[in-house]
Amino acid sequence: MPQDARLPFLACPARPPMKPGISQSLPADQYPPGSWQYYLRAGQKCLAAGRSEAALPPLLAANRLRPGHAPVQQSLGAAFLRTGAPDLALAWFDQLLSLNPVDGRALHGRGLALHALMDRPAALAAFRQSVDCHPDAWQSWGSLADITPDEDERIGAIQCAADALLRLCGSGQNRPRNFADCAKALLDARRGPEAVALIRRNAAKFEDAGAVHDQLARAFYETGNYRAALKSKQSALSLGQHDFSASPSPPAFSPVAAARALCGIAEILDAAGLRYFLAAGTLLGFHRSGAPLVHDRDIDVGVLADESGGPDLARVIREHPDLLLDRRARPGDRYFALTFQAIAVDIFLYEPCDGGLQCGLGRLSGDVAWRFTSFDVRTADFQGRQWPIPDDPERYLTETYGPRWRTPDTGFASVLSSPALFEVDPYVRAYYALSRAHTCRLMGDPAKARALLRQSPVHVDLPGQYEAFPSTDNDAEDA
Repeated sequence: MPQDARLPFLACPARPPMKPGISQSLPADQYPPGSWQYYLRAGQKCLAAGRSEAALPPLLAANRLRPGHAPVQQSLGAAFLRTGAPDLALAWFDQLLSLNPVDGRALHGRGLALHALMDRPAALAAFRQSVDCHPDAWQSWGSLADITPDEDERIGAIQCAADALLRLCGSGQNRPRNFADCAKALLDARRGPEAVALIRRNAAKFEDAGAVHDQLARAFYETGNYRAALKSKQSALSLGQHDFSASPSPPAFSPVAAARALCGIAEILDAAGLRYFLAAGTLLGFHRSGAPLVHDRDIDVGVLADESGGPDLARVIREHPDLLLDRRARPGDRYFALTFQAIAVDIFLYEPCDGGLQCGLGRLSGDVAWRFTSFDVRTADFQGRQWPIPDDPERYLTETYGPRWRTPDTGFASVLSSPALFEVDPYVRAYYALSRAHTCRLMGDPAKARALLRQSPVHVDLPGQYEAFPSTDNDAEDA
């Protein structure tokens, strides 16, 4: 996959299920101050801006002035859900459903609240009821895909979400967000050519030209047209507007929290009977200093495939109540990105190949792949605990990072420069160099951005305002 996908729909609902109708026509300041319409509109504006806490006072005022009004109750449910009070959100959604048992927005909200309360069976029942009553409820289809343990149901839900959004886009409702959501849903459904056609056919209906090219870049990548993906990514960055001063700082990576999350992941993998080991940057940190790298950004875990090509890592992850996997992941994939205890976790399947072991990000020809000398797993003591590691860790680290792996290098990226890279298309490496450099620049790390661009086998530059990077002598952790 060309970009990280660690936060599925359920983890962070981006906006209310739908904006209720009565107050959409006028801004708040065009209603009489102090009226229920004024407060409702003010609360909805806060929700749309991502200011959920600020939305609560005006919405509660609207409810006092107009009790039992469905749009007010729906907005209150959405606000409480987003402020981390799913129990209160559930009460509002249930009140709506007591008056209208087939209210689609309330059924969807009820499902989100129940999932946040860790009641997966009840959440599934709510989402299933939502799509039974409203077959075009694409958000409920997507949420059903996120949490169902049944693979057939999940695949079907993904397809239904994409089809529902296609119908929405064809209905004349030309909201830019509809087309962006539809393109993503088609990619989730692994219908890349349809996504490319949709974007090209409706380019004028997207939010802006930069968004069009960004979506095209993802679609081209996932169809294996890496050169076109790179070209579209360059166009997207050239056309996009970026306020570096407003860019948020990335959350600090905590080695202590990472070690704690790693213990939890190890328990899950042990319970599933999997042969796993500390891999890549995680092994590097433990082997150097007995702990995760201070400058790392995730946990890396390898799992050895058995003779049949298993295990089914997607099933293991999806069946565990504490893990949430991106909906596009499939059984047979070789890479799984997830978040556990607020720590990003990358799990790679290492498969036998021509006498060695191979892992990678995808199975398309030319996508990122690494090949290693075959190895078995042994244990080593780190922080008073036995951890599985490759039986020759120094050979593995040399193949991953090169002979200078003992020296920290924060500009190194294994997706770009690892000696173990195997038959990776140069435009794939350039795509990652450009994408990651852009992220580093937004996060205020131009030195690392410059270091990443230098590792591209194809000349790429960040456009315009990105070019004037300060020069330093120490572009130095291993990614």
